[in-house]
Amino acid sequence: MFNVTLRRMEVLVAVVEEGSFAAAADRFGIAQPSVSAHIMAIEKEIGGQVFVRRRGRKPLLTEIGRSVLQHARELLAEADDLRAEVIKIRGETGQQVVLSCQRSLANYVLKKEITDFALARPDIQLVLRIGKQEDVFSEVRDGLADVGCFLGNEDIRGMHAEIIGREKLVLIASPNHALARRSRIRPQDIARYDFVGPPPSSQFGRGVSKLLANAGIAHVKVAAQATEYMFLREFVAAGVGIACSLERSVAADIERGLLAKLDFAGDDLTFDVRQIASLRRPLSKPAADLMDYLRTNHKAFA
Repeated sequence: MFNVTLRRMEVLVAVVEEGSFAAAADRFGIAQPSVSAHIMAIEKEIGGQVFVRRRGRKPLLTEIGRSVLQHARELLAEADDLRAEVIKIRGETGQQVVLSCQRSLANYVLKKEITDFALARPDIQLVLRIGKQEDVFSEVRDGLADVGCFLGNEDIRGMHAEIIGREKLVLIASPNHALARRSRIRPQDIARYDFVGPPPSSQFGRGVSKLLANAGIAHVKVAAQATEYMFLREFVAAGVGIACSLERSVAADIERGLLAKLDFAGDDLTFDVRQIASLRRPLSKPAADLMDYLRTNHKAFA
């Protein structure tokens, strides 16, 4: 029995329609190696090549690939029908809005606003889905969420996006770190030390790397990776490396002395708070009300 996910089928179709692995990656807002990994997983599962890969030239479907493509399109069409039916049922069963929110935003930045909206609008059933940045994009794109919120400085293709605020990031280290008691630390001094953070291949990881590079901290050595703040905090507190984190998420630990905020002399490190909705589907009144509420009530961290 084959075990090929719809996501991998979507990636396969995108490579064919866009004409290259790079263009397919751009469509989904992911790294090219991730596209290659999806295709290789399909090939491993079916036991044969899907594409003939030729450096610098458009990938060509093999005979097996053409068969897989046909079934992929049929499966995706059925999935689209299912999504449409779910959306229809949701619309007929009452006022409901689904918000997909990046974990750090839900836990530290928009928690009060989301709760206040639920209290202020008892006529609307609010469903909150919390996950990685990639989850936010895919859930809004696939119709599983009406509205998405994430941290980042770049728009996502195929989405209606707007900036509703800006959040500061800070560099943190163990209180015993060599830089912890220094003032006006230069970017080149920061770059000499190990870092810990999100996987560099993730959407958020790439955003943090670009932010650091723009501030003069390029080519950092990643000593450890963590997708959850709890483990990142433990790595930093133990002296494994420096981290670049949302200031709201580390404020309490800095105040308690568990972590030290480095006095960075470079440019401010900031991410926009962005909310997104699909361009392909009309926005429901509850979803529009939620977006307007977050836009009006979000308060930047001072």
